[in-house]
Amino acid sequence: MSLRFELKKSFNTGFTIDAGFAVDEELLVLFGPSGAGKTQILKMLSGIITPDEGVVSVGGETLFDSGRRINVPIRERKIGYLFQDYALFPHMTVFGNISYGISRLEKRRVSEKVAELIGVMRLSGLEDRYPHELSGGQKQRTALARTLATEPRILLLDEPFSALDYQVREKLRADLLNIHKIYPITTIFVTHDLEEAFMLGRSIAVINNGRLEQTGPREELFYRPRTRNVARFLGFRNIFDGTVEAANGSQVAIRTRELGVIKADGPSGWTPGAGQKVSFCIRPEEVIVIRPDRVLGDRVQDNVIEGEILDVVGKGSTHVLYLEAGEGAALLKVEVPNFVLRKLALARGKRIRVSLKREDVWIIP
Repeated sequence: MSLRFELKKSFNTGFTIDAGFAVDEELLVLFGPSGAGKTQILKMLSGIITPDEGVVSVGGETLFDSGRRINVPIRERKIGYLFQDYALFPHMTVFGNISYGISRLEKRRVSEKVAELIGVMRLSGLEDRYPHELSGGQKQRTALARTLATEPRILLLDEPFSALDYQVREKLRADLLNIHKIYPITTIFVTHDLEEAFMLGRSIAVINNGRLEQTGPREELFYRPRTRNVARFLGFRNIFDGTVEAANGSQVAIRTRELGVIKADGPSGWTPGAGQKVSFCIRPEEVIVIRPDRVLGDRVQDNVIEGEILDVVGKGSTHVLYLEAGEGAALLKVEVPNFVLRKLALARGKRIRVSLKREDVWIIP
């Protein structure tokens, strides 16, 4: 079921939301920093908050249109909304919570539907338990089952895993992807967690300060951001400014204060000119550490930079190196697998060389 909207709302705090996009039968991640307006957008789509102006349509049916004075009530929109705090009824069992929204159906049908969802949500054996007897993950799966029981046309998930520990969140993310295959409902999943956005969203919409910065396929946003904000939100960290020194088609040499001259391939259709101010970035995991015994001969790596490791921070299966590098003592963030850290004995105070591959240096249009 397709969802299309264009909404504007000004709040008493002076904050304004002015955003819109389309979602067609997929799981889209609405990503952005805290306070960007993600939750307010979900509340306007569901009908909890009335926009000042705009349009919301689902499958061609108009749910809200300020110009035509259409505002379909919440209960008639068939939009499922899963809150951060589960919102389970404390006096009802797991079975009672899941069946609450479909109690009008024939008793046999209710039992069949609840049994199906209990199996999918891995809640077997918990049917008679009350919310206070459940773990956080079990509560969230119960809340999701209750939402799906009503067969919503659109599913809105407002940071549903944020209160859970890492291992539970990781399992629930995998559950959600599986559930979306079984019940392919158009879904908007709100998060400010970068790993969660990358794992769940084939498509991502980045919201900043109430406005849409960029929307598109996951790989496009993570490797080809259109603005500095999107690059920063999506973990590039290594963002620099410079001036085009030379250009050959879309291939450019950029003079920077920190790193010297950096060679890069520009975006398709971009025609740079000498003297043009540009920004560029590279993801930490795409900065290549050069082995100390490597002789730089005919096949020299692109943009070789030398520097000293200021700090090393573990991130589970990887480590992040903070490298003081280049002519202007730039702080370069480099992420390497643990085996590379051990093999090359990378440690604080060590001087190393790194390469910024030309095709991995992304010029922000």
